[in-house]
Amino acid sequence: MEIVLSKQFYWNILVLSFPVILQQLLRVSVDTLDSIMLGHIDQLQMSAVSQAQQIFFIFYTVCCGIGAGGCVLVAQYWGKRDRDTIKTLGAIGMKSAVVFGVIFAVIVMIWPDKLLRIYSSDPELIRIGASYLRIAALMYPVCAVSTVMFAWCRGIEEMSVSFTTNAISYPINVVLDYCLIFGKFGMPELGIQGAALGAVIARVAELLILSRFVFKKDKKIAMKLSDLNRKDKQLTKDFWMVSAPIIGHELIWSTGTTAGSSITGQMGTTIVSGYNVANVFYQLVSSLMNGVLHACSVVMGKTIGSGSDKKRIQKEAYSMVVIGLAGGLLMSVITLIFGRAFIGFYALSPEAVVYAGTFMLIFAAIWPFSGVEMTGMVAVLRAGGDGKMGLICDIFSMWLFTIPAAAVCAFWLDASPYLVVSIIKLNIAIEAIVSVLRIYSEKWIRNLTH
Repeated sequence: MEIVLSKQFYWNILVLSFPVILQQLLRVSVDTLDSIMLGHIDQLQMSAVSQAQQIFFIFYTVCCGIGAGGCVLVAQYWGKRDRDTIKTLGAIGMKSAVVFGVIFAVIVMIWPDKLLRIYSSDPELIRIGASYLRIAALMYPVCAVSTVMFAWCRGIEEMSVSFTTNAISYPINVVLDYCLIFGKFGMPELGIQGAALGAVIARVAELLILSRFVFKKDKKIAMKLSDLNRKDKQLTKDFWMVSAPIIGHELIWSTGTTAGSSITGQMGTTIVSGYNVANVFYQLVSSLMNGVLHACSVVMGKTIGSGSDKKRIQKEAYSMVVIGLAGGLLMSVITLIFGRAFIGFYALSPEAVVYAGTFMLIFAAIWPFSGVEMTGMVAVLRAGGDGKMGLICDIFSMWLFTIPAAAVCAFWLDASPYLVVSIIKLNIAIEAIVSVLRIYSEKWIRNLTH
């Protein structure tokens, strides 16, 4: 197994990942601050918004699937410098995002309480969470388009726009949330509903800023609003051929992840609070690896699209797996050092603090596998056009093994919540191993350009 020895290769990934890391940190920081602020009102509101965000999590990951499918193609065509095709792919992706965003928003607005019952049995938590969702659903179509546009920008190596846009929109989000949650500076005190309203306004601002860049300032592709009318049957077919398995993977993975939250959610409000705090820190640390993931995906897509030989592609793939392992080990150390201090930001009961601390240890143990899974399964295989592997792996490892096993342990065997969460996270280790074996097979490399 050979890896790339050129420092320039690793430097390029670092430079590409840095703006996305900052963007991801800003995004997760807003959710973190929201949970901290609501936690200071009461533990129930904090848990309610955390459970309500499970629904947004499913929505957002599907949007990321649409964006990732487009990004794979855009990156490969960027390797060929085919700007005209990239414009058409942008139009296909953005129009698809609008349709999905509107449909999902309508469903959430009509049945917020029914959706929340999947994640909690507490009637008061469901009532409070539903009031959040009815407002938050307004941002779904806007967020869908922004997510696809961010992915399009990544495909042409315009990574800094993600950070620049979010450096404006997320501070707006935090300030509005603070004012509307607590009723500061003459604004109404809305509690959890204030957090939802602040998010909606910030997402609209985000789309406006991003649109200005894509349709006015970008000179690489020079896309115009009129380009949204572009159509191409073959490209549409290619788009959905690549995107469908990725969307399926994201949907299976996100519903499986939230199924894990649903299982812990039925085990008691104290366990939910501890798990949610640990999970917030996990998502915060994940921001670092998400940036690396996206950078690796773009580099791999560009390499394949430019017509590089298989030996070069394999060397880069192995190098990215090594990057994932090193990054995962670093994330594990960060969790062990800073995890318990992070819990101190929350107003938790003593029992919830113990749960949160132990869940942190479980997450630290899984991080090396998570790093490999992110760069291997998600970045390398998808960029190579092999999005089906992640879908197949999640169906078998998550839905046919870890989720049923965790449910049996939680509801029939009355097992420790620590064992339940460990079983849920075991899926990550399985995916990491499968991704390495798949890369080694060399059957994943596909040039998708015409």
